[in-house]
Amino acid sequence: MKWVKKYSIFKESLQSSKIKSKDIIKNICTSMVLLNNEFLDPLLDKGLKARYSENSNVFITDLKNLLLSKNRLKLGTFENDKCIVSDNIPLINSIFNQLEFDIEKDWKLLIDSRNTARNIIDKMFSDKKLQSDNIKSIYLILQKDNDNKEDIVIETSDGKQYSFYLNKNLSTSKTASFNLFADDLIGDNIDKLFKEEYLSKWNKLVQQWVKIIYENANKKVQKMIENFIDPKRIDDLQYFEYFDIRHKDPKYKYLGEYISDFDKNILKFSDLMNEIWKNRENCIYDIEKATKEWHETKIVILNSKILENLLTSSLKSNNIDDIKRMDDGWKMASGNIKMKLFKNLVEKMDCLEKPIYYLGKNGDIFNLVPSRDFFRKNYDNLDMYFDYHVNFTIDDEDENNDFKIKLKLNLEDDVLINMFVIVKFSGGEMSGKLSAIYKFKLADNFNYLISKLQQN
Repeated sequence: MKWVKKYSIFKESLQSSKIKSKDIIKNICTSMVLLNNEFLDPLLDKGLKARYSENSNVFITDLKNLLLSKNRLKLGTFENDKCIVSDNIPLINSIFNQLEFDIEKDWKLLIDSRNTARNIIDKMFSDKKLQSDNIKSIYLILQKDNDNKEDIVIETSDGKQYSFYLNKNLSTSKTASFNLFADDLIGDNIDKLFKEEYLSKWNKLVQQWVKIIYENANKKVQKMIENFIDPKRIDDLQYFEYFDIRHKDPKYKYLGEYISDFDKNILKFSDLMNEIWKNRENCIYDIEKATKEWHETKIVILNSKILENLLTSSLKSNNIDDIKRMDDGWKMASGNIKMKLFKNLVEKMDCLEKPIYYLGKNGDIFNLVPSRDFFRKNYDNLDMYFDYHVNFTIDDEDENNDFKIKLKLNLEDDVLINMFVIVKFSGGEMSGKLSAIYKFKLADNFNYLISKLQQN
């Protein structure tokens, strides 16, 4: 039995390896088109497809021979942050024995490979096209680690190396704890968030939360709420107490009461309120009224009186000299504030010590993420602006009207990056935990501006 178990594990490992086989084929084909711009033309345009129709494995063999032969396509590995030639022939044999390819089913993969290569040729440099003759080597990366996850590395004739993800879009949204962001921008004042003057506002927020739901709920749901709390106590409810309230019936004090409407046992009052809000279509008779009341309450108390007030008071007390108010309402950051905002932006963009190019699976999306060194060298030439003024009107585009901090990075009069930090409850409304969602948008001419600045 132990041999059967080991064999099954071996088969599972093969299956998991085959998941990425199509990417490897695409990476090789893209590389070969870069080295020989007409590499796929006979196959895609001139009928060479018949050579592989009966046995598509012949195509895999041809690609393997290209990698094994002494040409400009090489197996790559990293040594001291530089990509060099790897002599790991057994790795090539092992991976190619597992590759799967069907000329009929995977025809689009070949088209995407050529499109990806053409996109690199046209957009890699801002002032010229990438010429095949200017490529010294292309390294195919089959073994990846935490520091080096790219698919290929192009080395040009001047010795410079450029890293590419060929099957991955740039992620423009990241989530993190609000405290991590607040620690940088607010510092020690983050400890005041649930203390002193702000605690009374949290109390008012939770009172309104319960009151809005109870008064707009149908009779059945109101009865559920009354099993946890006397409605007469709502106006005296305390924020931290809210999360400790449990079912009043002693027989439910351990596992809670099974509520068929939500198909789960509920012990804590906060969990019940969360479920009611998530299922408000069936629990609240006037959803539009309740939603409007809650959003207005949240904007005034949470966004304005708590978060905006805390940010403003903290910046004024700690970093007032690092902020310059502009005529258009934006605030220009300098000194410590600029450094901290830069740090957040660079980290959330996943910048490394080398520039990375991202190309989507179809090859039509092309993004450059500069290296950390780029931001270090151009720090004084780049301006950071931010704004977090609360808009008291309901934003139809924002389902929950969460608190937003806007940032933009400028190169003189050109906007390079727009970033939004959206502060919201994680795990449902009034969950007790705040998270920060980072969303950034690169300028349409971002690659051009960065490349131009790098060349200068």
